[in-house]
Amino acid sequence: MTQAMTASPRPMGPGTTRHLIHCPVSWDHCLDAPGLAEGHFVLADHVPQRHPLFNDGGSRFHDQQTVIESVREVGEFVGHRYFGVPADRPGLFYRFDLELTDLAAWHSGPVADSRLTTRLRAVPTHVVGGVPRGLDFHVEVGIDGTPCAGGSAGLVFLMPALYATHLAHARAAAREATGAAQARPRTTRQVDPASVGRACPDNVLVGEPETDATGRLTAPVRTRGLAPVFAAENGLLPGLHLLEALRQTALLCAGRGPGLAASRSVLAASRVHFRGYADADTPLACSAVPGAVERDRAGRPAVPVALTLTQGHRAVAEATTVVVQDF
Repeated sequence: MTQAMTASPRPMGPGTTRHLIHCPVSWDHCLDAPGLAEGHFVLADHVPQRHPLFNDGGSRFHDQQTVIESVREVGEFVGHRYFGVPADRPGLFYRFDLELTDLAAWHSGPVADSRLTTRLRAVPTHVVGGVPRGLDFHVEVGIDGTPCAGGSAGLVFLMPALYATHLAHARAAAREATGAAQARPRTTRQVDPASVGRACPDNVLVGEPETDATGRLTAPVRTRGLAPVFAAENGLLPGLHLLEALRQTALLCAGRGPGLAASRSVLAASRVHFRGYADADTPLACSAVPGAVERDRAGRPAVPVALTLTQGHRAVAEATTVVVQDF
């Protein structure tokens, strides 16, 4: 028998009202006490209607980053509340993967207020002294009752001293990258917002890219003068900034080479591995390597794109994606 319990993690942003429901697997775990048993949760939400980023642009799809951002924001809360992780251990997501299994369900269309349901199965990992050092999340997504995506995510909780070491390392690497960038000054301009699936110039993160003879595209990424949705946290760029930079570069690459239209395209599959923090005051660059144009199961054009986000000589994130153009 299952008893549902509702918690209230911090809100994602404008236009969302969200409920996290804990679904204990037995009466032994229905009192909401922290434990090490596998946890089941339902994140009940609505597809955003007024979000400054997720509702910006002429894309025919709902923004799948809504799901990733929601999981990212509740993951730390789940660890502290339900698995007994001490509050002084911040959570860091180091990997995400998401595959859209029903593109029709993701069509934005004229229907407003679509229901977004994300089912999470949380499994504690690396348990030391009865406290998990991490959580693995298995994700199932539905829109208006239609299953339409699945994926997973990995979260690690850092001891305070280790967290401080990571921050110091990131800032030292950022200072080195800043010196290298100043030695090679370069003036860049932003790409057309439509080429990365956005409408507002403030939400465009990538500049005009360079492309080599192999088709590899490398674009500078803005880290200053950003829209409020990308506000830095403790001098570091938030995960949303890095994910959006990867998304925009993938769409730009699929458009500049194979010729897919960004307004009709979506990242139907993505797997992201974060390698470290990104300093908010240091230039970033994102490189993308497109594969050959393929066809998905419905016959739509699909382009695999491998991406690397770097700060200086340090990889901040790596990703493999598949960009699909809808009919």
